[in-house]
Amino acid sequence: MSEDPTKMLSEGVSNLARDVYSIKERLQQLEEKFEARSRETRPMSERVDQILVAVVDTRHELLDMRRELVDTRQEFRHELREVNRTLRRMNLDFATVLRNQDELEDRVEKLEERPAES
Repeated sequence: MSEDPTKMLSEGVSNLARDVYSIKERLQQLEEKFEARSRETRPMSERVDQILVAVVDTRHELLDMRRELVDTRQEFRHELREVNRTLRRMNLDFATVLRNQDELEDRVEKLEERPAES
C-alpha cells in the first residue's frame, strides 16, 4: 500500500480520457467515410430513381397503347361484320339480277319463237 490512491485515480482518468479521445477520433473517421460514400452513391440512387420513373411512364404508355389496340380491334371487327353483311346483300342482289336477266332472256326467246302476227 505504498502507492497513493489519488495517483491511481488520476492515471485511470487519463487512460479513460485517452480512450474517449480515441473513440471520438474513430467515430469522426467513420462519419467522414459515411459522408463520402453517401455522396458517391447519391447520384447513382438519383439515376436509379430516374430510370424507375421512366420505366413506370413507359409501362403506362404501353398500357394505353394496348387499350387503344383493343379498342381498334373491336372497331375493326364491327366494321368487318358490316362489310360482310353488305357483301352478302350484294351477292343476293346480284343473284336476283342474274335470275331476272335469265327470265327476261327466256321471255325474249319465247317471243322471238312465236310466229309473227300480221
